[in-house]
Formats: sequence, C-alpha cells, structure tokens
Amino acid sequence: MKIGITINEVLRDFIGQLNYTYSKYINETDITEEDVTSFNLIDYFKFDDINQLNRFLYLEAPLEIFGHADQMSDGLINHFNTFLMDTKDEGEHEIILISREIEKSIPSTLFFLSKTGCRAANIKFVTSYSEKWNDVDVLITANPQTLENKPNGKISVKVNASYNKNTPSDYEIDSILDFINNEELREKILNTKITTYEEIN
Repeated sequence: MKIGITINEVLRDFIGQLNYTYSKYINETDITEEDVTSFNLIDYFKFDDINQLNRFLYLEAPLEIFGHADQMSDGLINHFNTFLMDTKDEGEHEIILISREIEKSIPSTLFFLSKTGCRAANIKFVTSYSEKWNDVDVLITANPQTLENKPNGKISVKVNASYNKNTPSDYEIDSILDFINNEELREKILNTKITTYEEIN
C-alpha cells in the first residue's frame, strides 16, 4: 500500500513559522496558532490581496517560512526516520512525502528536510490539492482543502489542527506519532476496505 504524508502541520510547523515571519517583516501580531480556525490565511495575515500573500510566501520569504520552520515536536523526524526504515525493511508499504509547493518554496522545503535529517527517499512536489491524492492509497494530512478533495477509493487520515475541526475524514489523529507508534491503529487504517457507491448498488 502507498502511504502519502504531507509536510505542513504534520512534520513542519508551517503556521507557527508563518506567524513568526509575518511579525518580523510585515506587522507584529498577537495571533496564536489556535486562533487560526480556517485555512483562509489572508483572514489572519493581512495583505492587500491573495497575490501579495502568495508573493510573500513563495518569492519574498520562503526560506524563512518553509526552510527555517521547526518540527512539529522535538525529535519528531528521528521517530519518522525510524518508521521509514522499519517500513522499508518490512517491504509491505511505500511511504511518499507529498507537498504542495511552487517557486522558491521547493528548495526551501528541501532545506527543511535536509536540516532536520529527514531520510525520506520518495518526495513529491505538486501544485494542487487534488494532485496530492495521485498514486497513494492513504493520505495523512492536516490540510482541509486536501481532505475535501479526497477521491473515491482512498483513505484519509486527518492530523487535527485548529483550522480543520469541521473537515471530515476517515480517521483522525493528533500527531503523526499516533500513526507511527500505535501499531493497532496503523493496521486498522491500512486494512480498511473502501466500499464505493457502485459496490453498494
């Protein structure tokens, strides 16, 4: 089975680092990550329009936002690397890191993975939320737009965040560590049989 894992808010603290970088270069803010209750970021980080926000994210400050961000928790990538090695040794499943990136956020994300010592061998960059589902059977993500774009026949695992509380998914976890460390939960997810509408009829 092919397991896709997205990077932002699963491995990388994107919202926290965006908040820090915005406060440093644009305008000081007292917004906390818990205050961000939707993924319409322009509601929280004030720019004239979405194009200006995207310019800041992907052209002006991508290294600081995407490259210098912290792991979601201390030592997370070490645990993730062990999981990658164990999965490779078992040979039953394939892990694919998937991230929606454009312009300078691509090398910045590669810097983040290098800086943290991530040993993922299969990394895929896409430009749309729906593309994240290509070539995977299971996708672990915090992104609500990605979850909402889930096609039939796939399994979604939501990493809970302040901005995805009302977004449906097949499974919910509080951290990727839940998937890594809880073998019973992991086997339940990976052995889920998806029933399509056609099969019901």
